[in-house]
Amino acid sequence: MKVIARKRSETTAEIVLNRPEKKNAVDFEVIESLSRHLEEFKHDEKLKVLLIRGAGDAFCGGGDLGSFHSLYSEEEALSMLRPMSEVLKKIASFPVITAVYLNGTAVGGGAELASAADFRFSGRNGKVAFIQGKLHIATGWGGASLLKMRVGYETALEMLGTARQYTMEEAETLKFVSKKMNSLEDVDQWSSQWLDAKVVREYKKTLFPEPERERLFKLIDKEVEACAKLWVSEEHHEAVKKFLNKN
Repeated sequence: MKVIARKRSETTAEIVLNRPEKKNAVDFEVIESLSRHLEEFKHDEKLKVLLIRGAGDAFCGGGDLGSFHSLYSEEEALSMLRPMSEVLKKIASFPVITAVYLNGTAVGGGAELASAADFRFSGRNGKVAFIQGKLHIATGWGGASLLKMRVGYETALEMLGTARQYTMEEAETLKFVSKKMNSLEDVDQWSSQWLDAKVVREYKKTLFPEPERERLFKLIDKEVEACAKLWVSEEHHEAVKKFLNKN
């Protein structure tokens, strides 16, 4: 299975990206699985924390360019961008606490995915990079709007506009990473601190009310459309071709 969904405890669930040989890259099957599992866990009334992580030594290497390189037109690009942006919306508006464990590299779409969660924890190794600009496109799943929410305008602009790679320590200094965790056991201990599930759900509603949610979703939709327009450029397709040949 490319995505594994299971309970870690009665009150904690996890979704594991399970393509370690591909750095847990996202393809169409992964998008569908993520969407389905998020819907299933949303209705678990005992749940307090949802953890998202990657198998192996990477969190997520972004979109699977081997699967998506055949998408040439705006409409073809939107057939991938829109469904994955809906996944990020579901995570950003999830009714209980969401966290990602960056057990390794989170680049491109992987960094966008991490931006959707309430908390981002880093392991010992890895890097964070919004490398979309190097492929002559912008964030296409909603990552820019989500990143601005997490780290503020100036830091988000620098992380996005330079496509620089940051160590996990640097990402923590920038407030992208919430805290370093040495192991999943540390994450489990952190997850156990949250109290009544109903109370958690109420605070999530209070701190991220419907009007804010709607504004964020409109911004994400604009991001998706802008990326689709850049997707059709020759510069983008040439950059993807070079990347695939290099790898």
